[in-house]
Amino acid sequence: MRLLLYVLLNVLWVPIYLIGLICYMVPILLARGRVSGTAYEPFNGRLLYHLMGTRPDAAALQLAPGLPAANRGTLDLLVRPMAWTSKVTGHVPGAFRYPPPRPTSEGAMVGARCEFLDKALRDHVGTGDQVVILGAGWDTRAYGLLAGRGVSIFEVDAPATQAVKRAALAKTSLDASHVIFVTCDFNRQSWLDALEAHGFDPHRRTFVLWEGVTMYLEEQAIQSTLRAVATLPPGSRIAFDFFTREWIDGVAGRMGQWALVATYGESLAFGFSVLPDFEGRLGAYMAEHGLVLENCRPMGDEREGRVPYGGLAVGVTPEA
Repeated sequence: MRLLLYVLLNVLWVPIYLIGLICYMVPILLARGRVSGTAYEPFNGRLLYHLMGTRPDAAALQLAPGLPAANRGTLDLLVRPMAWTSKVTGHVPGAFRYPPPRPTSEGAMVGARCEFLDKALRDHVGTGDQVVILGAGWDTRAYGLLAGRGVSIFEVDAPATQAVKRAALAKTSLDASHVIFVTCDFNRQSWLDALEAHGFDPHRRTFVLWEGVTMYLEEQAIQSTLRAVATLPPGSRIAFDFFTREWIDGVAGRMGQWALVATYGESLAFGFSVLPDFEGRLGAYMAEHGLVLENCRPMGDEREGRVPYGGLAVGVTPEA
């Protein structure tokens, strides 16, 4: 009965959803090729979790009206109706659940990586540490989860994307005085050099958050990032998500690639090869670049020898 009511209400919402979708897509298309469009997907997921009451993120809700594609039309005609329909009917699709069920469907990827990375931050970031958010996009952890924890926070992103974020912060009066913003082209520039030019201390323990980025970079950029983290003090960590090479090269990956290019003008570039041993292959890759694999989990089919579409990992700089 809940599912039936959920479907019926969503059918009634279709005209409203279509207007909301237009409000969402027009700014993305206008900024295509300059500003990250894929940054909106995790942001919209977090908005849904906040509105559903499962993962509070007041900063995301405050920031939304300042971001071009997360405007009032998108929020009031697309995101809020979706959340309201689930709450009223009691039916919550897997993609809206937080934390999501396992095994993790592709639609629930945002929730799975959000849960994993949030936990890694809570478990490993302490007073006096530095936190670097690489490819920060519209991430709001600096204004919520990490706020008031006595850590130095650096947000690193491409110039055009970061300019939109900073304009949105100013427009919505979200306090960012404790955040240091650093611009960087990850495929051509050392993010560590860019950070040091803005007061980053390479001798302090650091947590690097790398969410929703690896799949859009060339392998050389992946390798240089891992090696850079390996130069940081023992106990420094990098937490990230990724697609698998096997999934990207398969039918589902090619379809996903087409959808990304058609919607955002962005394409997949890198995937970790994880067969036949997910943890073993990932651990070997990390070790090759000077890190120890501390924690990991597959996303998708978790059975041994099967092909997950992606994964989550935390690597740590070992003791000397």
